[in-house]
Amino acid sequence: MRLQTGYTTVFSGRNRKALAAAAVLVLAYCAFAIVSPAIADETRDGICSSEEKQVLRAARTFLEAELNRDFPAVYACFAPSSPYAREHSYEDYLRQARTSPDRLVDYTIVGVSYIQQNDDGDSWPTVEKFAQVEVDLVFMHVPTRQQSMINIGFVFFREDGRWYKS
Repeated sequence: MRLQTGYTTVFSGRNRKALAAAAVLVLAYCAFAIVSPAIADETRDGICSSEEKQVLRAARTFLEAELNRDFPAVYACFAPSSPYAREHSYEDYLRQARTSPDRLVDYTIVGVSYIQQNDDGDSWPTVEKFAQVEVDLVFMHVPTRQQSMINIGFVFFREDGRWYKS
């Protein structure tokens, strides 16, 4: 049985575990997203600033690396100050990415939700700005081939003039 709620399709029963696992992996490991080849450089209102284009480019770079399972490129997309990158070595990330039973099989970038200045320099001294990119992701649980859709806001940091995945 499928229930439609806003941007997210929720599956009940056995698929709920697969969806929960997929959501945890994306949020915790940021490791399983794919990109569609053509994403417009526009926001929902059809206008895209130069800064939004830079954020979208960083998102596409990250997602393209995920699509190709280019693990070194995915890890290189993480901000130096990213809590994930500070707490996990490349080897940790690689082990998690290779052993996960879930893979992203499709996506749609919905748009840039916000871009804002860092007002907390004490907590985030190297971060100039924060941005969020809303993405609809379709995960596949590889052993069962079951698919689940989830909407996620990926956070990006601008450090030294460059946008990175948080």
